[in-house]
Amino acid sequence: MPYSELLKVAEEKNIPLDAVFSSKIPAFRSFDISKDVDLIEEILRIYGYTNVEPQKPTLPMNTEIRRPFEEKIRNLLTDRGFDEVITFPWIEESLRELFNLPSYWEIVNPLNAEQRHMRTSLIPSLVKVAKFNQNNFSRDIAIFELGKVYLEDREVPTLGLLAVGKFRKHFRGEEEWDFLTFKGVLEALLSRFGVGDFSVRPKEVSYMHPYLCAEIRVGETVLGYFGKLHPQAAQKLELKSVPFVGEVDLEKLQEVAKRPQYRAISKFPPTRRDFAFVVPEEVGVSEKLLKVAKEVFGDLLEEVYIFDIYRGEKIGEGKVSIAVRVVLRHPEKSLSDEEVNALAERFIKEMEKEGFALRV
Repeated sequence: MPYSELLKVAEEKNIPLDAVFSSKIPAFRSFDISKDVDLIEEILRIYGYTNVEPQKPTLPMNTEIRRPFEEKIRNLLTDRGFDEVITFPWIEESLRELFNLPSYWEIVNPLNAEQRHMRTSLIPSLVKVAKFNQNNFSRDIAIFELGKVYLEDREVPTLGLLAVGKFRKHFRGEEEWDFLTFKGVLEALLSRFGVGDFSVRPKEVSYMHPYLCAEIRVGETVLGYFGKLHPQAAQKLELKSVPFVGEVDLEKLQEVAKRPQYRAISKFPPTRRDFAFVVPEEVGVSEKLLKVAKEVFGDLLEEVYIFDIYRGEKIGEGKVSIAVRVVLRHPEKSLSDEEVNALAERFIKEMEKEGFALRV
């Protein structure tokens, strides 16, 4: 570039004119000086590399690297053996009628009649993938999709899950997907985003099994549902095995998600106490028991879980004995028997207020 044009460029970019110069490459150096970096290298060599003072980069740097919300979901599910699939956003008329799904949006000029309705659920799309794999002799699958469903007033980012067949093959034996294993995947997802206070309640969905379908609720917010596909729907689709499926509203999941909280591991030993309560055999009793334990023991509670359920004549008809283990630990000292006994008595009294009697 001629020197005059270099000056014009410098003025446009507010570069000091004394920093602009032109250079001529001698013929005997033309073979190794052909680019601007070659010339910069020559200047530094003559000036001296050690004479160049280090400077901070002028480009803005992003010191906080955040992975997208969906990427965290992908990593968690793929770690648990799921494969991601991408399907079309429309649903065939036959599947829409079979799953009894509404249609809010229709394409005016579809390529064919099967691509007329925009989907309101990811489950039919995942079931199609499962059937395709079954027809190609692949019956043990676990898949998920991060897609959108098209409701009456908005597009909703949704996570769809499907699992069928065996999830573990080992020379000692094989394990198949069941309701609790599938539920564990969703619990791990909620735990990944700091959602600990959630409840699972029975739910009725037309295309789901009448006794193996539940919704996930955080307070009054329903995040989604999961369960087993209705056997009649699986039969009409000619599926060899009935899959477990589920959907989670990602917008609502983001609303209830919490940042992870970390604390140092205590150097002091834990204290364990076991309790057994006779309670009515009703839905939600176990969750109520665990909730009271969390409220009573507070920050000292390291772990609480149910380890035994007993039914028998001594308990009484319509009642069940639930045994719960509580693990307590203080971050700065060892808990004394007096402190633990006081908390245990308070826990028993709170359970009695709920109508649960301590089993002696």
